Amino acid sequence: MKKFVLLFTALFLFCSFLQKEHPERELLPNKDNIVIVFAGDIMGHSPQFKAALNPKTGKYNYDDCFVHVKPYIEDADFAVANLEVPLAGAPYSGYPNFSSPDALLDGLKFAGYDVMLTANNHVVDRGKAGLERTLRTIKSRDLLHAGSYQNKQQRDTIYPIILEKDSFRIALLNCTYGTNGIPVAAPNHVNMIDTVDVMKDIARCEELGSDFVILTIHWGNEYQLQASNAQKELARFFVRSGVDLIVGSHPHVVQNMEYIQCGLKNVPVFYSLGNSISNQRKPHTNGGIMLRAEINPISKSVKTSYMPVYVHKGVLNGKYQYHLICTIDYIKQPNNYKLAQADSAAIMFFDIETRKRLSNANLWDESFKSKFPE
Repeated sequence: MKKFVLLFTALFLFCSFLQKEHPERELLPNKDNIVIVFAGDIMGHSPQFKAALNPKTGKYNYDDCFVHVKPYIEDADFAVANLEVPLAGAPYSGYPNFSSPDALLDGLKFAGYDVMLTANNHVVDRGKAGLERTLRTIKSRDLLHAGSYQNKQQRDTIYPIILEKDSFRIALLNCTYGTNGIPVAAPNHVNMIDTVDVMKDIARCEELGSDFVILTIHWGNEYQLQASNAQKELARFFVRSGVDLIVGSHPHVVQNMEYIQCGLKNVPVFYSLGNSISNQRKPHTNGGIMLRAEINPISKSVKTSYMPVYVHKGVLNGKYQYHLICTIDYIKQPNNYKLAQADSAAIMFFDIETRKRLSNANLWDESFKSKFPE
């Protein structure tokens, strides 16, 4: 018994010594995972803003587009979308020189998005005036943006975005392969995929005390279901440079994903999330995925899962619109949607093919699958 008491006392004193000499070894507080949801390309084709127009009032409203995905987006601590359309004011137009009503941004805010990514190939479709008006409109809605700037001084002041919760700092980077050959007028600035510049940005993240670095990147070949070798090589370079998660856009289809090992880190790379919302109707283009990233603030590790989201163009609940439907909700409760047979077949095809392509990824957590009652 005396030996036990002596041993217990020694252990107690040793632990006390550790706590005094090494305060960082004190019990860590219980911190919840930080959840970020990412969406793919937010497009603005002409039929979309025509569907959003109320002919009686002359006003636009996109809220109905996002009603069914809103609960999943609001559940996150932060939500990010690729705004691939300028808000350049009237006259509105679709491809190739986009400009959508400001109400599109109001719909995205209604859905729960916090950050708009603006480094993409359509950012200067309406030139200098369109780029700057888009940034002003985003700011007027109290939303954040990354990727394009009025000038380099603005970029240096607000980039990278730091998303912070409970003193854990997440840096968000954004860049694009190009701007469809349209020059970026001085003094405007758009982040390009330049390995030297991105390395400098990663170093800046460290200077700002970032605990986790996310690169959102506009790249790849349109409509290709698999990532190109160029994408893969860039992904490996950026992971070696210190990026902890890579989220891609531009191909307008969901591409494959992979995990890249770098030391003790296993970095998820989602090469393309596909279309969040658009008028594209060909197979694979009529939807995308929402990506859920759960970051552990203690281990600085990340768990990712995805949810296929189909763009239903037509009448739902008596309203003609572009309705985003989570395929897992449709599969679970198809009677809630009452889709025509052709639409039902299309949504099932999209779900099956997307799951095949992402067979090595986690589907959205089972316990979080449906926000709708039985």
